[in-house]
This record gives sequence, structure tokens and C-alpha cells, in this order.
Amino acid sequence: MFHSAIFSACVCFLGACTQEDRRAAYTGYVEAEFVYIAAPQNGWITEGHIREGDAVAVGDVLFELDNGQQTAIVATAAARAAQANAQLRDIQTGARPAEIKALEAQLAEAESVLVQATAERDRWVPLVEEGNASQARGDEVVAAYKSAAARVEAAREAIEVARLAGRSGAQDAAEAAAESARAQLDEAEWTLSERIVKARVSGRVEDVFHREGEFVSAGSPVVSLLPENALKVRFFVPQDELPRVDVGQTVSVFADGLESPLPARVSYVANEAEFTPPVIYSVASRQKLVFLVEARLVGNQKLRPGLPVNVAPS
Repeated sequence: MFHSAIFSACVCFLGACTQEDRRAAYTGYVEAEFVYIAAPQNGWITEGHIREGDAVAVGDVLFELDNGQQTAIVATAAARAAQANAQLRDIQTGARPAEIKALEAQLAEAESVLVQATAERDRWVPLVEEGNASQARGDEVVAAYKSAAARVEAAREAIEVARLAGRSGAQDAAEAAAESARAQLDEAEWTLSERIVKARVSGRVEDVFHREGEFVSAGSPVVSLLPENALKVRFFVPQDELPRVDVGQTVSVFADGLESPLPARVSYVANEAEFTPPVIYSVASRQKLVFLVEARLVGNQKLRPGLPVNVAPS
């Protein structure tokens, strides 16, 4: 039905061409390959930056979605990443200087007690051996000496451990936690950035389907763009003239209002024929079977989608 209507409208072009062009021309219409920009996420449109007919370039902002929730998620992820990084640095560097000083003070105290315990042992053990003191007193001072020496050794080991970084397994776990936190932050920041939708192709705004104040679902088209070089001509060639048209061939496109034909390059030739009512043809070119052919317009945006045209091989 649509093809028949287009063909009927295109018959009038034959009167504007020369007799030679009229015999060679094929009827067709202009078609556009629109780019539909959808909302990547659910949300309310807070700002719309474009209107129908505006020219946009790559990177231009088309519309924005509300971002309160996404901003809060980024803040939370940033805090978790900072915490994970701090824990990683802590386990990599060991104890802080103040903690080391406290342990050194404990060591000094333990060494002082050891000096006293050593002196008591050296004074009482000879007396016990000579029989001038009880064995119980000797055992007491020896036990005190051993206890003081053990405390000194424990204090020294505590300082050495504090100065060391965490075990390799603990460090690996801390590094993995920090990396995971950074990845979550990157994901949150990316999600936030997607609330501002920008053009990824240049062209002209053809239609705006949703505007500021409307709620849109993810994947729902908001804007349609007509990119540069996105126009093509669809025309129909009778079966007996199909050998005259081939992919890559340049054809001439005639349309009302154009002083001279526009060049187009054939990009597609259908493999199967279509039945077309013969009433749309003149008596000289009447055929029952035609083949769909598509030709891409070469760097021209003067024509509009749906415009009837005639096409002639160059």
C-alpha cells in the first residue's frame, strides 16, 4: 500500500524531466536512518537542552536525569574506598611512631626490673651455696630474675613485630579489598555520569519524544537525530532493466525544487522481486515485477525523508 502510494505520487516527476530522462527514470522516495537516543536509566528529566531542528555535535548535552540517589551512592563508595586504602596503608607500614615509643618505654621498664633482679640473684645465690641463706630465698630470687629476663625479651619482640608490615596474606586481602572498593567507586561514578546524556553522533534533532518534568524508563527513546549522510533513496527497477543497476554504481536523483540532480551511490539491490499494481506505471514502462534498490546520497542533506523522487542511472 505504501509503495503504491509513493509510486503514484512520483509519476508527476516524469513531466519535469526530459523525454530521455523520463524513459530512464525509476520512481522512489527518500528514507532516513534515524538515531534514537534513549534514557540509559530510569529517571525524571530535569533539563532538556535541545529542540526540534537544532544542530548537535558529538559531546553536546541532549538531556539530563535527576541524580540525587546516584550522587549519594558515589559519596558512599568514595568513603569505602578511602577506608580500604587507609587499612591497606596501615597493614603495609606497621605500627605508628607513637605506638613504637610506648613499646620502647615498656622495654626500658622491663630492663630496669631485670637489672634489679640480676643484682638480687648475684647477691643471694652465693649465700645459699655457702649455707648462709635458705634455699627458698635462693629459688625466689632466681625465679624473679628469669621472669624479668622473659619480660625484657617479650618487650623486644613486641617492638620488632610492631615495626614489621602485616603478613603477606593479610596484605593481599587488604589490597583486594582496596581494589574492590575502587572498582565500586568507578562504577558509581560511571552511573552518575550516565545521568547526563550526550550526543555520540552529530546531526539534526528530528523529534523530541519526552520533555523536562516527564519520567522515562531505561531504553525509552527521548530524542531522534538525523545524522549527516544518513539519507538514502529507495527506488524500484523493473525486472528487465535490473542489469542496468548494480551495487557501487552512481545514480542521479531528481526531485521537485532541485535545479540539478543529486548523486547517490547504490548500496543494495534486492534479491527478490515485488509485485506492483501496473496502474502506477505509464503505458510505456508498465511492469508487474520490480526490484527494490537503495542508493545512499553522497554528502547531501537537502532532501527530506518521505519526499518522492525519480532516479536515473548516471
